[in-house]
Amino acid sequence: MSYLNATLRAALVPTLEPVRFGEFLLTRHQITDEQWLAALAEHWSHAVEGKFERIGQTIIAHGFLAKETVEAEARAFHDEIEVIEITDNAPRSERVTLELPVRRC
Repeated sequence: MSYLNATLRAALVPTLEPVRFGEFLLTRHQITDEQWLAALAEHWSHAVEGKFERIGQTIIAHGFLAKETVEAEARAFHDEIEVIEITDNAPRSERVTLELPVRRC
């Protein structure tokens, strides 16, 4: 199989991908790249300290969006995205499900 055919085949194979709420807000133009990165930085720095805060709460705390807007977007996030629920409690992996062939020169 040629590299191009393998690449096209890999592009057509459905994969499970994590969908993050902050990225959802970004793609819907609710927040800017800078706001998203600032919220992520605070979100992850709190996580390192053992404090858990949802990204929406961080976005509200920074004043990037009103609470009502975040709640409305959260409803859209849960209602508009096609979700496949996995009942197995196996650890989640974010690896590519189909490895691309290595090009050798």
